[in-house]
Amino acid sequence: QVDWNDDKLAKAIEEKAKEANQKTHDLEKMKQDLSFEKEILAEIIKVSEKLEKDDVKLKEFISLITEIRKDNPNKKVLIVSFFADTVKYLESKLIPMNIGMDISNTAFVSGRNKKDAISSAERFAPMGKQVEIKKEEELTYLFSTDVLAEGQNLQDCGLIINYDLHWNPVRMIQRNGRIN
Repeated sequence: QVDWNDDKLAKAIEEKAKEANQKTHDLEKMKQDLSFEKEILAEIIKVSEKLEKDDVKLKEFISLITEIRKDNPNKKVLIVSFFADTVKYLESKLIPMNIGMDISNTAFVSGRNKKDAISSAERFAPMGKQVEIKKEEELTYLFSTDVLAEGQNLQDCGLIINYDLHWNPVRMIQRNGRIN
């Protein structure tokens, strides 16, 4: 992940940058290329804004969670995403929506904080992890990246939802293996 505010990045760009002039570059062609790329980026932004306003995948997910809650409100559900940004996105969307997921029994974790991931896994699957947790401290919903896909016993879980699919089928098997 690149931190665009990083001074080292700015310094590296400055050191590697070469001045463009008519002798070394076709400036007119560069201007045309940049103009074309700006148009492409503007279209990408428009599409992204439309998708955020009408996120069909999120709506289907909410519908699924609502149905699960009706059938069995205490069923433990593991929601896995390949991307930490997706877990953050779901957290930012679902908490304000108040779809009936009690925030005190829901956790959102990614590989950025392994300690939180392990703690959340213990609260989510205390029998599988063989830890003592008060019933009111247990998690019903655990949103996670693949940080919990390997080496974790989450067999207390009743359902796994792959919010996105990993390109590597072995990873998908590992996800399912956490609850089987």
